Amino acid sequence: MFGPLLTRRDFLQLSLASILWGYDGDQGPAHWSTLSSDYHICGDGQRQSPIQIDKTTATEETVSFDYRPMPISLLNNGRTIQETGNDRCSLTLDDQVYNLSQFHFHTPSEHTDGGAPYPMELHLVHRHAETQALVVVGVWITPGLEQPELAVLGQHLPKQSGEQISASAMVNPGNLLPTERTLVRYSGSLTTPPCSEGVTWLMMVNPIEASAQQIEMFHQVLGNNARPLQRPSF
Repeated sequence: MFGPLLTRRDFLQLSLASILWGYDGDQGPAHWSTLSSDYHICGDGQRQSPIQIDKTTATEETVSFDYRPMPISLLNNGRTIQETGNDRCSLTLDDQVYNLSQFHFHTPSEHTDGGAPYPMELHLVHRHAETQALVVVGVWITPGLEQPELAVLGQHLPKQSGEQISASAMVNPGNLLPTERTLVRYSGSLTTPPCSEGVTWLMMVNPIEASAQQIEMFHQVLGNNARPLQRPSF
């Protein structure tokens, strides 16, 4: 059953997108650039993501997060689990405000730490209202203590492709950020087609913890949905 917010038109568009690319076989990352002319940057781009993160370049960027609790609105789009954003949640970078469009998950991580992936990675995608410029905050997730916000999300996890679940339960994306917010900033791309460049990445060098059971729950739904590294380091 599809959620009430997923219209027939949305589902048809989602189904078409699912045909165009994926993570396996002839639809996998090695073939993205040939699946559609709109995806040529996936092969031709010069600043593609993800990358190997060099922690020695980490800085304490002046980033101000203004995140607030928002109701659950989760979509399984066949490639990730995505929570719809909220304009009441934003970050400020270089005196510019970027609203939270959505956040989603990858298993295993896409960015690596010294060449080694984490079992899970969170991407919080922000967009500038006027310029449409994107800032993506990346957070590694490592096995440890249970993560409260993931516990809330896990109770409403859509397990079937195309399924959307909305609930009155609240999730605060601010609680998915590490306490110590040292980060690596670089200019890269979307890690999914059309692989558009000019994306500002803020990759947190300190992971957050989630229980092994939580990570496995997400992996069972997501499968392996990580794009391979695009260049060895930044």
